[in-house]
Amino acid sequence: MPRKKSSKTLQRELKPDPIFQSITIQALVNQVLKDGKKALAYRIVYGVMDEIENQTQQNPVQVVEQAIQNATPSTLVKSKRVRGSTFQTPNTLDPRRGRSIAIRWILQSARSRAGKGMVSKLSQELLDASQQLGGAVKRRDEMHRMAEANRRS
Repeated sequence: MPRKKSSKTLQRELKPDPIFQSITIQALVNQVLKDGKKALAYRIVYGVMDEIENQTQQNPVQVVEQAIQNATPSTLVKSKRVRGSTFQTPNTLDPRRGRSIAIRWILQSARSRAGKGMVSKLSQELLDASQQLGGAVKRRDEMHRMAEANRRS
């Protein structure tokens, strides 16, 4: 894995998912994936899409994209050691990296929710995130507050 971004570093492009033809949905499927069970990941994500459509009567792809957009951080704090003391330095994020972090946060919040079944937990987390609620959006706001507090003048 290259440590430095250069013109030679290739970014792997995702192919859109088979049903919705959306790259965002495919990225969500790839993050839901555990132990190489992609068929199960597709079943979970498409179950979530059906549940979102039934609850909101809206296009589920737009709801998911809105949820990911609301949870996407623009800055991230990284620890940096200087002369024995550790500083939190805010760094701006590439949009692609921000999207992957947002998907990861949404899944972590959904997995830690109380309830039965990943389909219902993930659909509730996505609906909350699309309405600026939920654990992932809270985490983004907390990250932005930390970045603002550690910004040097």
